Amino acid sequence: MKTILVVDDDKLNLNNAMKILSPAYKVIPMPSGKMALTYLAKNTPDLILLDILMPDMDGFAVMKEIRANAAWADIPVIFLTADVSPQTCTKGGGLGVTGFMAKPLEAERMISGVEAVIGR
Repeated sequence: MKTILVVDDDKLNLNNAMKILSPAYKVIPMPSGKMALTYLAKNTPDLILLDILMPDMDGFAVMKEIRANAAWADIPVIFLTADVSPQTCTKGGGLGVTGFMAKPLEAERMISGVEAVIGR
């Protein structure tokens, strides 16, 4: 079973992602960017779903750390965000983000977005 690391400071978003994705994937919820980086030090998920706006370390900072580490650099990352402005998309693209998933999270869109990147 493929593993998805979901990083979001909002418990409701983490719970929704778990409900939507856990029938087909192993889902690892993380409430902060720092905790996600600690998890990555010992684990390699197949995909990371990463919130942009988080209090301790935003998604852009986490993404920079991921791409700077050779062991994690090839893990696909999809940003979870309510902000799909051109500036956000350009900044994320410049950091090597694989794609964007708009909030609020909708089951059908989330599943199809994940399947497009890592399959089942």
